[in-house]
Amino acid sequence: MTDETVPSTGYAPGAPARLRRVRRLVRPARPVWETAFRDPVLDSHLQLRGLTFVERHAARVGLVTVALLLGSLLFAEVWRSGELVPIGEDERLAFLPRALLPATLVTLLIAWTLILWGALTASPVFRVVAAVAFMMTNAFLISPSSFEIGDQRALAWGPDLVHVGYYLSPGVLLLSIAVARLPRVHRWLLPVWRTLVFAGAGLFFLGQLWIYEAYVEEGFPSSIQVLVDGAVQETDGLLNPLIYVAAVLVIDFSLDVTEGAAVAARDASRRVARWLLVALLAVKLWIVLVRHRDDWTTYVQERPWAAVHTVVMVVVLAVTVRLVARFGMTRAFDTVKERLLYGGALVLSLITIGQVVVVSLGVFFVVELGADEIPGFVDGYPVFGLLNWGQPIAAGLALVLGLWLLRRGAEHGRTRRPTARELGSGLVVMGVWLVPEFILNASEWNPGFSFELVDILVTVAAAAILAVRWRRIETSAAATLAAITIFAWLALSRGDWIAFLGGLFGLPAIVVVVFGIGYSIAGDSGFTRSSSRRLPQGSRVLMFVGYLVLSVTILHWLEVTHAVSLADGYAFGGFYYLGIPWAAWLLGRRLIDLDDRIGGVEAEEDADEATAAAAATG
Repeated sequence: MTDETVPSTGYAPGAPARLRRVRRLVRPARPVWETAFRDPVLDSHLQLRGLTFVERHAARVGLVTVALLLGSLLFAEVWRSGELVPIGEDERLAFLPRALLPATLVTLLIAWTLILWGALTASPVFRVVAAVAFMMTNAFLISPSSFEIGDQRALAWGPDLVHVGYYLSPGVLLLSIAVARLPRVHRWLLPVWRTLVFAGAGLFFLGQLWIYEAYVEEGFPSSIQVLVDGAVQETDGLLNPLIYVAAVLVIDFSLDVTEGAAVAARDASRRVARWLLVALLAVKLWIVLVRHRDDWTTYVQERPWAAVHTVVMVVVLAVTVRLVARFGMTRAFDTVKERLLYGGALVLSLITIGQVVVVSLGVFFVVELGADEIPGFVDGYPVFGLLNWGQPIAAGLALVLGLWLLRRGAEHGRTRRPTARELGSGLVVMGVWLVPEFILNASEWNPGFSFELVDILVTVAAAAILAVRWRRIETSAAATLAAITIFAWLALSRGDWIAFLGGLFGLPAIVVVVFGIGYSIAGDSGFTRSSSRRLPQGSRVLMFVGYLVLSVTILHWLEVTHAVSLADGYAFGGFYYLGIPWAAWLLGRRLIDLDDRIGGVEAEEDADEATAAAAATG
């Protein structure tokens, strides 16, 4: 009888059984990990591959800056533990941490360097827009006041260096257009252009810092912090698109989580799935409805029009999604989703961005051209007229365009025109929601709206479907109803669950915005992989990262100085005007027919392969 040597596995006796138990416990969470974290990051993260050496490292500097600013936003009070400097007066009196100004000027230098470098390799139109944007948004900082004290060269030369930098960077950008049609010459001169642009931006922002430090060293108050504060206060409208995107991406993340939960629940038996759904609906209805029944009774009695408005718009959205968004998934979905998100945020922000440009132009006339007073076109900017008439017209045009794209996509088939049909369905859903809402705003009659009531309506609808189809409902349908119930709970809370989780670690409420901005970089920036003649990939990445640094710098200043910030209002507008139709469209496209979506993608791939094979065989 011989002894056989058993190879060592590295586990103690009984370890394989424990590992199997752990795997069984972890297995249901795997689909959530894949759909909410792994797949979005792999498919839609901000892409640096394909960039040149300079572009790649410049983008990395910008991303590190964004990460540091976002982390600082979560601990903004730490800045205020040091010496504070008063800025403003009367009702705008605020206190500025002394160390904040140097940090802000450096991040502004990084932001504008990235934006202008990105524009250098884009088409002439983007170069002109970037040059004008630099001059307009920085008009408040053109002429820092100074008087010579002691032997401070900064106070003697600083203002002139700031002036040179202000015109050098946009001037180089406009000069580069002259050789835009000579690719070889442009490639040879590109390092020169970048050096001059960086030098101009450095003179402009670091010149301000040089003057500021000279005043501090001499013990005199400086006007630089007042100028920077005024520039931030007047240009905070540039935050609007970013806050819109961050707010809506919280909803997108909620859908990713619930979709993964739906996939995991499909492994359960039919009986277990049904009773788990019953338990979920019972618990949720108790929490959101039964426990607060007196409050809801009072709400309906005192605000009946708000309740009617909410119910009617939910029904209209549901019918619209049923009619236009219930077709097989196509490969164009992720691309169209990003276009709707960023495009919608930009269009809704055009009025506030226009106001920033007009005010900055007025400041330029006064400071640089010596105008005696603010030009009349500043006060004459028709903000309310554009809000009352421009927004309903834009929403109506989006609705008409969406219907046309839907018809065009249906005529050419799903595989030939997938983008048209996907984009058309999203535009129709958003247009149907926005047109009546903007008309109500223009009429100055605000009936009110309740996010919580929408959540209750969705939950009651899921309970009704379960009751009617109790004997016929399958595991997949039960899992989908559970996912819709959870998604409505998460999405319509407007990120309160993220704020709650952050609060457990002592983080402020702005953690919701920080999460949305971070998620846009990690899981919803797939457009940075694309490239075109007018806007190459390098330009897309640098300009996008530069805008992120610029916007987060403004938000960071407002939060640290405790100035009046519009971030909360922008976040609410993002949830209301974009988030609700976005959530309804995503439900129709991704969650309601999850099995059909998986099958539709596979069928589309099979059809494409069959078409390619037929073409190859003649």
